[in-house]
Amino acid sequence: MYNKEMDMKTIRYSILAMMFCGLQGCVDLDTAPYNQVASNNMWSNSSLTNQGVAGVYAKMRDWGVYSTSYSYNVVPFECLGMTGEAYRSIPYTSGTAGSDNGFFSGMWKNLYEGVHRANDAIANLSEPGQGGVDEESRLRLLSECKFMRAYYYTRLNELYGRYGLGVPVYTEPLSSVGDCTKGQSPESEVWNLIVQDLTDCINEPNFPDRYQEKGRACKGAAYALRGRAYLMQGAKYNYNNAVGKVEDTTIDTGLLRLAVADFEKVQGCGFDLFQGGYKELFTEANEDCVEMIFSLQNISKPGYGSAMQKYCGTRSMIDHENSTGFSYYAPSAALVDLYEYKDGTPFDWNDIIPGYFDVPAIDRLVYFLRNTIVDGKEVSTGIQNAIQNKLNGKKIADQYLPAGNEERLKKAWENRDPRLNYNVILPYGEVYLGGDADMYKVGNTTPVPYVFRWPVKQSNHSVKAQESADWGVHDIYDLRQDGSGEAEFAYRHRKFVMEGYDCEYATANPIDEPILRYAYVLLMWAEALVQLDDLDGAAEKVNLIRGRASVEMPPYTFANKEDGLNKIRNESRRELVNESVNFYEELRWGTLRETKYSTYMGYEPCAHTCNGIQSSGNGGVKWSESNDYSIFPVPSGEIEKNPNLKKTPGWLY
Repeated sequence: MYNKEMDMKTIRYSILAMMFCGLQGCVDLDTAPYNQVASNNMWSNSSLTNQGVAGVYAKMRDWGVYSTSYSYNVVPFECLGMTGEAYRSIPYTSGTAGSDNGFFSGMWKNLYEGVHRANDAIANLSEPGQGGVDEESRLRLLSECKFMRAYYYTRLNELYGRYGLGVPVYTEPLSSVGDCTKGQSPESEVWNLIVQDLTDCINEPNFPDRYQEKGRACKGAAYALRGRAYLMQGAKYNYNNAVGKVEDTTIDTGLLRLAVADFEKVQGCGFDLFQGGYKELFTEANEDCVEMIFSLQNISKPGYGSAMQKYCGTRSMIDHENSTGFSYYAPSAALVDLYEYKDGTPFDWNDIIPGYFDVPAIDRLVYFLRNTIVDGKEVSTGIQNAIQNKLNGKKIADQYLPAGNEERLKKAWENRDPRLNYNVILPYGEVYLGGDADMYKVGNTTPVPYVFRWPVKQSNHSVKAQESADWGVHDIYDLRQDGSGEAEFAYRHRKFVMEGYDCEYATANPIDEPILRYAYVLLMWAEALVQLDDLDGAAEKVNLIRGRASVEMPPYTFANKEDGLNKIRNESRRELVNESVNFYEELRWGTLRETKYSTYMGYEPCAHTCNGIQSSGNGGVKWSESNDYSIFPVPSGEIEKNPNLKKTPGWLY
C-alpha cells in the first residue's frame, strides 16, 4: 500500500543524501572531511540552501548519542549512565580513558563540525535576499540554524565546559580547520551565546511554534532548550571529585524563574503529553505526535536509520537480511528495581525473596533458574542437566524450587509500574515477538513468541534447535541472547526494538529518536520548581507523567526539597530510559559516580542481575584514579594543534 507519509520522509532523506551534488563531485555531508567546514557555492539557490540547512542537522549523527556504530570511540550514551550497562569494556567506564582517547576527540570534532556548518549557514542567510529563497523561508531557515548552533554548543558546554572552563566560541565561517585557534571562552559566555541564539529563534515571527514537517527545530523546541540552559545555570550541583559527591548547590532564583517561564511556553506551542499509550509513543506511527518536540529523523535506509535496536536488541530480533540484535548494552539491574509497585510503594527484593542481598551475587543466580517440573512433568534431560550445572557449587542450591522457581520470580514483576514491562524484557515476563532466520528463509513471516528463560541451550539457538528432543521447547521459545556458550544473562531493552519482521535493516530502525519530548520538559520544570521551593507545583508536573493513560501511577507529594529531587530524578530514570538522556542528567546532578561507579541499590558497579557472572564480555566499571570523569577533557590532540586551549583541570596530559 502506498504510504504518503513514509514517501515524504524518504524524499527528505534522499535530498540529504544528494547534498553537494552538482558542485565539484558528489560529497555526502556525513563523510565530508573535517576541514571542509565552509562552502562558497552552497547558498546560491533555494535547492542548495535547503540542502545546506539539512547538512547542519546531519551532524547530530555519529558522535555518540545517535550513532550508527558501536566501538570504543562511538558508544550509545545509555551505556554510560545509571540506567544502562555495556556488554563490552569501554575505556571511559572502565576508568582507563585518557585525554588522548578517541571517544573525547571524536565527539569534540563532530560537535564543532556541527557548529561550523551552522555558522556557514547563518552567515549566508543573515542578510535580506540571500540564499535564493523568499524572505519568509530565509528567516525560518536562519532560525533553524541558530537553534542547531545552540544545540551543539549546549552539548559542548555541558560536557567540556563545566566548572567555569567553557569552550572556544566561533560564530563566523572558517576557511579551514587551521583557523580554529581560539582558546576557551568562560562557561557563562558560552551560555550567553546559546541563550541569545535561542532568543533570536523565539522572537522570529516566521519561526513556527510547531512544525508540521517532522524533524525540524521549532519555537517549542527553542523554549525547551533555552529553559534547560537557564536550569543548568540556575541550579548548579557542586560536585567535588576529591570526595566523590555533591557538597552544595548554587541557586540563582532569577535564572530558575526564567527556566520555568520557558517551560510554561512549550505547551502553548502545541505540545503536550501523548495519551495514546506509553508503549505506543515509541513507534513509527506516533513519532510526530503531540509529545515529540524535537527528534532525530530516521528512515529504513542504511546510513539514515538508527542502529539502536541492533545493539540493544536480542538475537531474537531479526531483520529482512537475517541479521539479529547483538545485546551490546542493556538496562541496569538498579533501574529495574526503581520501578515501583502499582500502588506507589517502592519495590523491595525482600518482599519476594527475604534476605536477597545477603546472598552473594554469584549465588543469586539460583533464584533466576527455570523450572525442571512443568505441569507436573519433568522437562527434558538437556534442560535438567543445564540447571544442575548452574546449581553446582552454589551456597543456596537448596533454595532452588524445581516446580516453583519461575513462579516465585514472576511475583517480582506483578503489580509494578506498567512502564517496566513496556521498557524491559524480564525473565519469565511478557512475551517478546521476534523472528527466526530459518523460518524467514522459507517465507514464514509469522512472528515468533519468545520468553526470557534461563539457562538456554546456546547463545543463538533457532526454533528448530529448541524443538529438538534434547531440549523440547515448543510454542513459546527461549529468548535468544548474545555471548559465548549459553549466552549472557541480563535484562534486555524492549523500547525502540521492533517486533516480528517489521525491521527491514537491523542497523536502520526507522523510528525517530526523541531529543526533546514533553515529559522531559515536565521533569526539568519540576526540578526548577523544587529549587524554588514550590513543592506542590513540582509534584503536579511529575504527576502529569505518572497519571498519563496506560501508566496511571498514584500521585506523588513532596515532603521537602530533598524528597522532591530524589523522586524527580527517579522518575526521570524510569521515564526516559534508552533515550540517551540519563548520562547527561547524572553528570549534571553530580550523581554519576554514586549511581554508576559505586555500590548502588545493593548492586556492585555494572552488576547484571547476577553481577554479570554469565557475561564473557562485560567490562568492569571503575571511576578513574587519575582523571576527573565528571568533565570531559579538551582532547590532547586539540591542545597540540591549538596552544591557546587550556588543559582541562583534573586530567593528565
